[in-house]
Amino acid sequence: MKKNYTFLKNSLFGIIFWCFLLLTSFNSVSQNLNFTIDTAVDNGVVITETIVSGTDTYVLTVFHSGNEELDNLGGGDLIFFLSAIDPLTPYILSVTKNGEPVNFKLNSIDYDTLGLGTISLANQDDEIISAPTAYPVGNGMLFISNPTNGFDITEIKIIPTGVLDLNNFGFHNINIDILDTLGVDENSLLDSKVSVFPNPSNGNITIQNSSIALEKAVVTDLNGRTIISYNLNGVIGNQELKMNSVLSTGLYLMTISSKNGSATKKLTIK
Repeated sequence: MKKNYTFLKNSLFGIIFWCFLLLTSFNSVSQNLNFTIDTAVDNGVVITETIVSGTDTYVLTVFHSGNEELDNLGGGDLIFFLSAIDPLTPYILSVTKNGEPVNFKLNSIDYDTLGLGTISLANQDDEIISAPTAYPVGNGMLFISNPTNGFDITEIKIIPTGVLDLNNFGFHNINIDILDTLGVDENSLLDSKVSVFPNPSNGNITIQNSSIALEKAVVTDLNGRTIISYNLNGVIGNQELKMNSVLSTGLYLMTISSKNGSATKKLTIK
């Protein structure tokens, strides 16, 4: 978005009974939220929007290593977009409930754009929620091609294809269902039980683990770009990873996840 533009914008009873049970069961474990972005706050590092529902406080966080900003479509209808800094790095969206990370289901994200562009969506494991899709000038809803990958997730990545995509596109109305809360204790347990050795290394490392079923290991650079990802398939025990042909000298982050939490380790390659 150029700064001199402005966004425009068998028995009936039995069937009823079981439908009622299904509905009440679903509602008992999920909470639908729509983050409009209209009340979002930009602190210069991240954009956040807060929704209070009863005694619970939900916060959406929008992060980009560049310079994300808020803009007004008119009448207080806000969107977030990116200034022309680090334009090929994706947004990362996450949600907390009462200060703790949550798993959620992505229902939809609205966009407004001043130029043609191609956008895709992925979850925290880089599994595709929305295949790269070309969107025309105007507004609408991002297409979700793989809804399964948008269920029971902890992050949404909004990924550009070209350098102008996130600069031209604005996003709002992130509609999700909250599924459950990832307790801080679960993340702390994983962090204390799992380590990476040797560190520093030449890229060939061992994830040392004795008791937790590990699902995935993802290595990113300091800008959040995924370098390599491993499916660990519930392994309990040490896991060797040979990355010397992939990683060059420098500092990386390795996020190791189980079904109940995740831990991030700094990884130094010499």
